[in-house]
Amino acid sequence: MIIDDTTPPTVAGPLDAVTSQCPITVADDLNKPSPPSDNCTRTVTVSLKNDISIFPIAKSGTITWVYTDEEGNTSEQTQNVIIDDTTPPTVAGPLDAVTSQCPITVADDLNKPSPPSDNCTRTVTVSLKNDVSIFPIAKSGTITWVYTDEEGNTSDQVQQVTIIDTQAPTPVNPSLSTITEKCQVTEKSDLMVPTATDNCDDGEITATTNTAFPITVNTTITWIYEDNAGNIAIQTQQVTIDDDTSPTPDPNNNNNLSEITRQCPLSEAELTAMTATTATDNCSGTTTVANDITSFLITESTMITWTYTDAAGNTTTQTQQVTINDNQPPIPDNSNLPTITEGCPVEKATDLIAPTATDNCNDGRILATTDVSFPITSTTTIIWTYTDAAGNTATQTQQVTCPLGVADNAAEVAIFPNPSGSYLEVRSAVGVTFQLLSLSGKPLMEGTANTKMDISSLKSGLYLVQLPDGRLLKFVKE
Repeated sequence: MIIDDTTPPTVAGPLDAVTSQCPITVADDLNKPSPPSDNCTRTVTVSLKNDISIFPIAKSGTITWVYTDEEGNTSEQTQNVIIDDTTPPTVAGPLDAVTSQCPITVADDLNKPSPPSDNCTRTVTVSLKNDVSIFPIAKSGTITWVYTDEEGNTSDQVQQVTIIDTQAPTPVNPSLSTITEKCQVTEKSDLMVPTATDNCDDGEITATTNTAFPITVNTTITWIYEDNAGNIAIQTQQVTIDDDTSPTPDPNNNNNLSEITRQCPLSEAELTAMTATTATDNCSGTTTVANDITSFLITESTMITWTYTDAAGNTTTQTQQVTINDNQPPIPDNSNLPTITEGCPVEKATDLIAPTATDNCNDGRILATTDVSFPITSTTTIIWTYTDAAGNTATQTQQVTCPLGVADNAAEVAIFPNPSGSYLEVRSAVGVTFQLLSLSGKPLMEGTANTKMDISSLKSGLYLVQLPDGRLLKFVKE
């Protein structure tokens, strides 16, 4: 009997699909199917068609299972393999914070984290979310790292970035040299403004200062360096104004001022008006002028020393001769003195009214003196002498007539009231005219006897009433 089994094992149809997150590396991971039934109930082996070349299975596709009985009869059955990795890389939690003094300009400065583990041990790439727009990172905030596996699955991890610049700029020159000028530093641009470097800011930081310009006296400049974070460094620099040049008097008489020659004492105001005491300073500053006269008026010839002082205290002196040469005598206030017809005898000088004179040098009213012998008992010519402060003299004569018979004539007239404040009346038995004179003999008013004369405009004091016969009566205005 010949047994010839040519019937392959029986298969029902395609196998259920196999789904996996990760590549399948060995057949056992495919859940090898059970052998199908055989017509002769022979043993059936199960294998993969071309199984050596298909592993690992890294992408979806179809595989073929081969069933072989003991007679070598075969049948096949297909099965879909689906590789569908939907699991993102695993992250443990937020990353440790990053702290920096300065803005972070590139991702490498963030200490890029290591890729996390992947469920399929695929390669994971690390990137920053929106990395194009976040640099430079100039202020504290949160960044997000993105982990992407080969299937495009992603997970995020946050990291705190703290920017805390606390370092002040560092001056390029540790110390600044003293600046020495003759006169002044006009403005900041005249100086070499110092600079500083900063741990974070690019380029050099140019100093600023609140010092007022121009600088005309010794000054300490405070330079301030400030970085973008508001950190400040301060440096000082000394400015020395070393003006040692004295003022130059304006050309005038070979460095001496013109001589002043006067008849009379010289006041300070007159001296200033007559003398152009000016000087030019090499620094175009203010020059003060002073003289060595300790008191005014200048009443005698003297040499004045003028001193010019500039703002730095440098001085220059100049001399000027002042000559006081008063040779003009006083001028009597009245060119002709009236005859004195007082009753005789005239016992002493104070019984007379001494005339006055005016001096060209403002010595005030000069009262005359006389060396006539007293008492005067007969007609006499008095010589009055006026002497000014410089010793210049002028003389004037006045006639005293004796005897006058004053006792008889005096009874004929009287002044009423005497003294008086508002009017004067000369009472007489006969109508006469009279003149009211000042003590110096200057005519002031004319009146008629027995008629009131208004004297309210006169100043208070002693006056004379002169009668037609030359007699003089004293009158007091209150």
